[in-house]
Amino acid sequence: MTVRDARSAPGVGQAPRKLATLQAFVNTLDLEEGTDQLGSPAALASWLAGAGLAAPDAAASQAELDQAITLREALRGVLRSHVSHPPAADAGEPASRLRSIAARLPAGIAVDSHGQITAVPAGTGTAAALTRILLIAAEAATLGTWTRLKACSADHCQWAFYDRSPARTGCWCSMQICGARSKSRAYRRRAAAQAKQ
Repeated sequence: MTVRDARSAPGVGQAPRKLATLQAFVNTLDLEEGTDQLGSPAALASWLAGAGLAAPDAAASQAELDQAITLREALRGVLRSHVSHPPAADAGEPASRLRSIAARLPAGIAVDSHGQITAVPAGTGTAAALTRILLIAAEAATLGTWTRLKACSADHCQWAFYDRSPARTGCWCSMQICGARSKSRAYRRRAAAQAKQ
């Protein structure tokens, strides 16, 4: 089992329901492995279709790919702010970028034949798919699960994970991997400092 397999094992840090789709979107970039599932407009269209966010025959442009990557990294930045306990009141630059993207991805209100009211993308194609990702975040905020979705505090990792700890204080995607590495580094720093005394 590779390091990444251990992190993505079923139930380990896996977000519930729709929020798992947003988590998977952020995790399309694997910093440790140096891989990006959104490497081209065609790859973006394929990923969005596979996630059920776009039609199977949808296409994406380079501009839409750029927008998707900007959205992904803004989300990752906001998720990093969720690691502090309590979550940072101001996510700074990532929140500003997310706000800017959201302004270009409008949503509307739909009412079905049963009177059910839902927020829906106002656009079409890739723009609508990216709006659906933001609507997932909005729903998670309403449900109180948004701040449980975090990005690993290890700079080399930043893998999105869902914090299931009762106190909501998790800061690593895996205690056995990134947590152990961080604790080991901290121990070595303390030992080196004591040796200098």
